[in-house]
Amino acid sequence: MEENAFTMEIIAGVIFFCVGVRLFRLSRRTRQAPEYMVALTFIAWALSFAIYDIPYLFTAEGESVVPAAAYGSLIAVNVGNIALALFTREVFRKGERWATWLVAAMVSLMLFGTAASGWSGDWEQIDPIGNPGYWPQTVGGLAPSVWMCVEGFTQHHNARKRLKLGLCSPITCHNFLLWGIAGGLWLGLEGVLVAQDHFYLEAGEWSNALGIANGLLEIVPIALMWLVFFPPAAYRRWVEGAQPA
Repeated sequence: MEENAFTMEIIAGVIFFCVGVRLFRLSRRTRQAPEYMVALTFIAWALSFAIYDIPYLFTAEGESVVPAAAYGSLIAVNVGNIALALFTREVFRKGERWATWLVAAMVSLMLFGTAASGWSGDWEQIDPIGNPGYWPQTVGGLAPSVWMCVEGFTQHHNARKRLKLGLCSPITCHNFLLWGIAGGLWLGLEGVLVAQDHFYLEAGEWSNALGIANGLLEIVPIALMWLVFFPPAAYRRWVEGAQPA
């Protein structure tokens, strides 16, 4: 792994963990499922970084981490992805049966992808050609971000109409937009990861530029989620003042 990419992943993992812990504390006070699901998402993703990146500190240059670390990281990523899907269902489609079936389909794809990756020996899930679980895992892991992106922008569009009628608060309307943007950025992240895998297969090494883009696309959405759950007073005033009367 390139040094810059490694550094970005470590930074992203630390931020994921810190924000996740803060959200977990918030969920204990509010006893609300959305905060808990996002906390679980971030903590699981932080764990995936720790499981995968820390062993690199003890491996020689050019060597890969042991299969157990790579596979454990993949499992932790999927736990976070599932929690994100449950978050979207809870916030946007609570009580709708099709949403439950959609989550079940995502989980099935991730389970199959993880099992097939282990069976094929592609522990790091980086072989889109030789690993039959690569694309099911990729689609299953991508789907929660796509869903969150679509729901966020859709609900923001609807909230803007209600806002004009005084039926929605400015900060709620704005938060829908942030959810949509965060989902879109995570969608872009999955695209970068797929490109990184293809680059590795062709060049035999990781792309430093794609690694940095990977880290940025992980860190920026966390900042957006921070604004959703912990908006500073000045930021809240700006949002409320920027809305049309």
